[in-house]
Amino acid sequence: MSNSKRVVLGLALAVLSANAAAELPHNSILSRYGMTPDELPKPAVIETQEPVDEKSRFHIEPEQPWATIRIGDGKKPQVTGNISIDNSVQQEYDRCQKLRAEMIKRGERYVVCDTSIPGMP
Repeated sequence: MSNSKRVVLGLALAVLSANAAAELPHNSILSRYGMTPDELPKPAVIETQEPVDEKSRFHIEPEQPWATIRIGDGKKPQVTGNISIDNSVQQEYDRCQKLRAEMIKRGERYVVCDTSIPGMP
């Protein structure tokens, strides 16, 4: 649609709106029925009641953090009784302790060698 068509359409809508507004009555609807605003009924008084504190049916707890940062306290891994599992867990723990010592020496963020957290090294 070209600019001239838009301008013509806009002017036509403006003329139609002005024509419709001119046809509206200028006096109040109440005056057509012979009433004044003072004669209108008063609104009903609504009594407000304080909300009663009810015991909640839901137990709401504060939001837990998505990550918990703990500094490892040097706990040794638990002994399972299976020699191959115990040896591999001990090797992994020693490897983690060496890596942690290196990272602390470099001043970087270090890892926690706590084996009580599932999925953590």
